[in-house]
Amino acid sequence: MPGPILRQLDLPNGLTLAGLFLAFFAVVFSLHQRFEAAVLCLLWAGVIDLFDGFLAHRSRRTPLQAAAGKELDSLVDLCSFGLAPVLFAYAYGLRDALSVGVLLLYLTINALRLAYYNHAGLTAAHGSDYYTGLPVTYAALFVPLGFTCSLFATPATTRMVLIGLFLILTAAMASSLPIRKLRGIWYGVFSLGALVLTAVYLRAAVTTW
Repeated sequence: MPGPILRQLDLPNGLTLAGLFLAFFAVVFSLHQRFEAAVLCLLWAGVIDLFDGFLAHRSRRTPLQAAAGKELDSLVDLCSFGLAPVLFAYAYGLRDALSVGVLLLYLTINALRLAYYNHAGLTAAHGSDYYTGLPVTYAALFVPLGFTCSLFATPATTRMVLIGLFLILTAAMASSLPIRKLRGIWYGVFSLGALVLTAVYLRAAVTTW
């Protein structure tokens, strides 16, 4: 009989771990200068994060699996939307002192944002649930979207766009802005957006390779 470590595994937690694997490959592709493939991994890690919670709320789970899922989700989020985007940006060339400082600040706020959410949770108002500040998961959308400028701009310009993007994301995550939790049709909207960006980057990757 498996021990408690393996008994934590179920379909939702396995899906969460798939996001961790994508974060790993995002870093590997970044190290090998395959940046289009790296941002696709980031993008689909975000899609997985969207649907693992959806699946968790509709699955029959043991108390152990449900409790593990909450902890696992935050750990994977820090890897997928904190560390992986930072290493991607560093590999792309954001290595000067200012850029490294911004990336470290982003990573710090990412971790603090997740820690705050773990103990504070969502805020209910007007029949909807709200996050305090921008959820870290949104990096999976905005980093690939911002990096599309690399398809027509110089690397120097792309690096400027990225550093500006990380500053904006850091400020939004650290803010007290109420961000409504997306539900329903937004799952389809984000999935469609991911498919469109995937098509754009696959075409660019095929041309580059």
